[in-house]
Amino acid sequence: MDTSQTDDRNETMLIASIRWCFYFGPILFGLLFIPPVTAQILTILGWTPPMGLTPLAAGFILGGSWGLYAQWRGSWLTWRL
Repeated sequence: MDTSQTDDRNETMLIASIRWCFYFGPILFGLLFIPPVTAQILTILGWTPPMGLTPLAAGFILGGSWGLYAQWRGSWLTWRL
């Protein structure tokens, strides 16, 4: 196999991976960034999440649902139904 073909295939895979990350960006952001920030805010404020959840679990619920909503609507800030 020619090395230029291998380089082209690797570049194509890299582009496909980046496109995948951008497509699922709202969900990834909602699950990777929002939970720890939410947990820190809840801890600093001294609030306890309902139903015996840990602050991080509450953050995952909030971040996951907001990320799914943003993925579905195509925007983080559009709250109209």
